Amino acid sequence: MKTKTGKKITALFLVFMLLCSVLQPFGAYANALGSIDTATPITKGQEYQLTFEEEEQVHWYKIDSIEEDAKDDSHYQIQLTSENEMNISVYPSLDRAKSDDTYSSYKSYSMLGETGKINFPLAWTGPYYIKVEYYGSDEEWEEEGEEESPTTADYTLSFEGIKLPPSTGMEEEDCPVELSASQKESGKELLKSLRTIRDQVFSQTEQGKEFTSLYYKAAPFIVSKIAFDQKLKDQVYQDLVTLTPLFKELLDNGANSTYKITKKDQDAILRLYELGADSVPHSLRAEMEKINQQVNLQKIEGLRLATVLDKAGMAPDTASTSNKVIVKLKEGKSVSALEAKAEDVNDEATISPFEDQDPLFEDMYIVELGDEQEVSISSQELDMTVDQLENLPEVEYAEPVQEYVALSADIHYSDQWSLENEGGNLGEAGADIKYAPLQELVKEKNLPNTLIAVIDTGVDSRLADLENQVRTDLGYNFIGRNTNALDDNGHGTHVAGIIAAESNNHYSMTGINHAAEIIPIKVLDGGGSGDTESIASGIKYAADQGADVINLSLGGSYSRVIEASLKYASEKGVTIVAASGNEYSPYLSYPASSRYVISVGATNRSDIVSDYSNYGKGLDLVAPGTDIPSLLPNGNVTYFDGTSMAAPHVAAVAGLLLSQNAKLSSEDIQKILTETTDYIAFEELDNEEDYYFYYDDEEEPVLLPGYDEASGWGRLNAHSAVSAVDLNVKVNRLLDNQNVVTGSAKKGTTIEVTNGSETLGSGPVDANGKFKVKIPVQPANQVLYVKASQGAAKASIRIAVEEGKKPKAPKVNTVSNKDTHVTGTTEPNLTVNVKDKNKKVIATGKADKNGAFKVKINKQKENTTLYVTAMDLGNKESKAVKIKVIDKIPPKAPKVNSISDRTTTVKGETEPNATVTIKKNGKKLASGKADKNGKFSIKISKQKAGTKLSITAKDKAGNVSKATTKTVKDKTPPKKPTVNKVTSRDTKVTGKTEANATVTIKRDGKTLASGKADKNGKFSIKISKQKKGTKLSVTAKDKAGNTSKATKVTVQ
Repeated sequence: MKTKTGKKITALFLVFMLLCSVLQPFGAYANALGSIDTATPITKGQEYQLTFEEEEQVHWYKIDSIEEDAKDDSHYQIQLTSENEMNISVYPSLDRAKSDDTYSSYKSYSMLGETGKINFPLAWTGPYYIKVEYYGSDEEWEEEGEEESPTTADYTLSFEGIKLPPSTGMEEEDCPVELSASQKESGKELLKSLRTIRDQVFSQTEQGKEFTSLYYKAAPFIVSKIAFDQKLKDQVYQDLVTLTPLFKELLDNGANSTYKITKKDQDAILRLYELGADSVPHSLRAEMEKINQQVNLQKIEGLRLATVLDKAGMAPDTASTSNKVIVKLKEGKSVSALEAKAEDVNDEATISPFEDQDPLFEDMYIVELGDEQEVSISSQELDMTVDQLENLPEVEYAEPVQEYVALSADIHYSDQWSLENEGGNLGEAGADIKYAPLQELVKEKNLPNTLIAVIDTGVDSRLADLENQVRTDLGYNFIGRNTNALDDNGHGTHVAGIIAAESNNHYSMTGINHAAEIIPIKVLDGGGSGDTESIASGIKYAADQGADVINLSLGGSYSRVIEASLKYASEKGVTIVAASGNEYSPYLSYPASSRYVISVGATNRSDIVSDYSNYGKGLDLVAPGTDIPSLLPNGNVTYFDGTSMAAPHVAAVAGLLLSQNAKLSSEDIQKILTETTDYIAFEELDNEEDYYFYYDDEEEPVLLPGYDEASGWGRLNAHSAVSAVDLNVKVNRLLDNQNVVTGSAKKGTTIEVTNGSETLGSGPVDANGKFKVKIPVQPANQVLYVKASQGAAKASIRIAVEEGKKPKAPKVNTVSNKDTHVTGTTEPNLTVNVKDKNKKVIATGKADKNGAFKVKINKQKENTTLYVTAMDLGNKESKAVKIKVIDKIPPKAPKVNSISDRTTTVKGETEPNATVTIKKNGKKLASGKADKNGKFSIKISKQKAGTKLSITAKDKAGNVSKATTKTVKDKTPPKKPTVNKVTSRDTKVTGKTEANATVTIKRDGKTLASGKADKNGKFSIKISKQKKGTKLSVTAKDKAGNTSKATKVTVQ
């Protein structure tokens, strides 16, 4: 059974081999190596007339002037002309010539005097080798009677140097299929499919490459046979149309196909095989018949396409995903328990551990739901199975294994618009990453290398521009599970060229980062697809190999397994860059949507976001991604479009930042890259409605100032980003109540602050590396640009003015009706406003640098309401402090009526309603309250004459007047003096009275005499002798003038 199956497989593949050219044939031709080690050197511009002396010969030639020619030429145009059918092949090195390792576009043929031309890129260091083959003619074509063709054959060989622009895709070559179908309009899609099958299926296996080698020998003879036979061409075309369903199935499903070969397929295959066998010379026909001896083309009907490819070893090394689920066990749970329960979920289920046995993937297993060659499962059934597995008590989570796809002074420097855009081809001059000034900045610096992992389809490290940039010793192939990470697709090489192609070596192109070393990690197969496990393992591997930056130009659906790897790499300090996706979706593809990556969209040469570029929440920035020329494994510099091309621009610059400062964290890198971008958001002016974005049932998000959902924070500016690190620029937060931009930078740097259209202020960085630039106060959300420059370094850092907090309410001292200033403290340098009860400003002042303020006001009446606020530079006003003017003016000293030693009520007048207090010797004697008219009447006990009383008035505010001092007047007359007997003989009147009183003696109402009592009250007053019976009246008058009653004395 095995033998029969092998014959059928060989037959099927032989037919495919005859249908279309294959990307990399590796088969060895007969007699091909006879003289390769002594290949004849040939010179550019010289034509060589040469001859094959017999059939089945090979001639070898060598070109070794590549290094010099690469200065002016991008390609060699190599030409072969002969009347005989001959093949020509060109190889980039001796080793690859010996193994017949070249691309289909570097094989051609000549016949009937037609020239075979090959445009061979100067992308390898060489020497280059040229092989010319001659197998003789197809003798069965000769008409009867014609002489037998001679065995010798002449040919002309030459080559010239030319400069070609970058191509728009892989070079295409003619083959019999294309000659047959190219004249049919409907054949265009068929040819496209066949070329895709060639690139994605047949070029991916060694067996496929060996078989297809035979095809290229036969190609010129097949072309010769059908070129002028319209009937034959039509038949070939019809056979290809018949096989179209088979081609489509192979293209769509490859090794997962369930397609079975039909009777019509078998008949078409048989006719095409016979055409090939009948077209070639005897020697080639013998090789084909040798193969066919093992084949029964009449019995391939019913053969399953996927089974054929798989058992023949011709299916590409790709991990099938449709029937597989990744299961993560909970901690402490055993796989044996899972196995038992998984069989209940699906009796075809088998469980195997991750191929990458790393602690990060511990307790992760692959559950395969039956053999995919025999069992197919719908997406609905798969989802149900995943749910059932995830609900098992042993399972932490389960997810389907998913497919991820690639997002798709050197000779070609002038074509690299993303580095230096001069405005050609409808481009916008200057809409580039500023590569030229970047090189001026870094050219004298000896930057240490950084490792950038390209996790992709692999990288062809044999190209001249990459051979010194790629760390093949660190690379790994997770598709083939080996260390050969060569690119069998082209996508990864294109990405790596953008990042690190060697510059100024005259070859091919210029990479952005000349201090980068590429770690090639192959996680995508030749068709550009890869599964969850490969990608997760590739990310973990890159981090463990010491990658500083990871580039992920691939995308698909969210995966917790990949997210765990991204988290692992991020926590190891790796900066991860991912392409946003090419579906023109308002959602980023994954892993661009992960929190651990810098997501990158694409722009075109007009500085507009490319129409295919995914956008929306989480997009960090954009970079050139449309019409980006870079290297392919076939050596050609080729234009590709896609966010896949944008991401490596950013990854390259991230590496440069780390070369300048290895201590930068991934968060630092993201901040620098996004703060130094060029703003390119498209302003819609023609339509009132914004149809560019749409938001399901979610509310429209509030965008941060300077951010745009289509372009993120803007387009990458490599020079600005690298300059920011070179000058060590750091800008502090700026609030809408501040008028000084502050920060730090390298000493001697000049700082300029603009709003995009005008300069707001400028100043130098001082000797301590600090700067303060005074600017007008800006409103919240205003975007400003802080430009720092010194020498070749010129950084522009975007900042957004933030809304500051209102000042705190000021602390206000008491204000009285005596005050002419409002005083207190607030934040330094704020404006202080004093307002009346209607909140109208009546006075304004400014706090000093310590926050103290003193605002002049008019005197205010007591109980007047005032409001005091503090206002910052942005006119943000604090809460108002409400104050009432207090009464600090005391009443006037009260007016007090006379008080005598006979007084029991003190009366007077003062401020209405004031409290009047009477004190004696500092002690309160009595108090009372004035009436509404200010009159008061306060009872006191009688006081001795001469007693001093202090009378004060206190108002409602507690203010006390000056004291009115009253001395108690003596209003009590002395007692009647005691008078001793007076005789007619006496000349003195004596007696006793109040001390020191003045004693007056009257007769008949007239004063007779007076005198003063001594301190003891005794008195002796001289009088003239009086007649007996004379009546005298004696009174005493005290110091207060009070006169006593008279004592009547009759002279004895």
